[in-house]
Amino acid sequence: MNHGRDRIISHIENSLPLALGSLTGAEFSVALKGKTTDSQPLEDAFVWQQLLSIVDGPALFIAAGRDLWESMGRLTLEAAGIDTVTAEDCQSTWQEILSQTIAGIAAGVTSDVLREVTAAGGEEVKGSLSDVEWTDFVINQGFERTWTFRAAWSKKFTALYDPQPAEVAGPVARESTVSKTFDLLLEVALPVSVSFGKTSLQIREVLKLNTGSIVELNRFVNDPVEVVVNDCVIARGEVVVVDGNYGVRISQLASREDRLRTGMAEHHRIGVRP
Repeated sequence: MNHGRDRIISHIENSLPLALGSLTGAEFSVALKGKTTDSQPLEDAFVWQQLLSIVDGPALFIAAGRDLWESMGRLTLEAAGIDTVTAEDCQSTWQEILSQTIAGIAAGVTSDVLREVTAAGGEEVKGSLSDVEWTDFVINQGFERTWTFRAAWSKKFTALYDPQPAEVAGPVARESTVSKTFDLLLEVALPVSVSFGKTSLQIREVLKLNTGSIVELNRFVNDPVEVVVNDCVIARGEVVVVDGNYGVRISQLASREDRLRTGMAEHHRIGVRP
């Protein structure tokens, strides 16, 4: 049994339905189908290869046929109120779904190996990948529809799960210490807020505010709102109503660079102008 392979499969099966559900509002499940040897080729396949921060070379490959990337693109855009959809729109939307899926996989692997793993860039691959060993997965939307896609991963990716050699006992010991600290941090509560927009006012304008005053923000009504944790923007999405309460359906996860940039900006920002 290959522990690394099994964990990667598990993360794919968990992360892709979450990404699809958050963007379409529908429920999906993903299950392993088996290794591909002489399966029928995927029509108009969109093949994505992904780099990860602590793996040399491409680590993960995901291939989807037109039936999948077009269907998911349409479901996502229609859920956002967009009726006229092109094939290019669908591929771009599928790429966003993959981005969120890979972020979830990286987070899962981080928890497994106790080292930070992040998406480090990816790109569409033109042409076939003959040296890649594909594995088939099935996406189910209830009992209504099913789609097949394929995934593959490099040996260096699965090697992250291999036991560390004895000669690197020092670094491993430090990682073990970090992992215990990380477990403690998981219990820490953080404030989560939703930003509909911002503006700057002069002090004289602030003093003029009273009941019924309107403050115009820097965001249009159709723009996504920002989910803020500890003064850092971590995601963007649309406002929804859940059992009479406001909520946010996540449509985009902020990259690590965006989170760092917004956090630093908040610490240096002056709220009002004299």
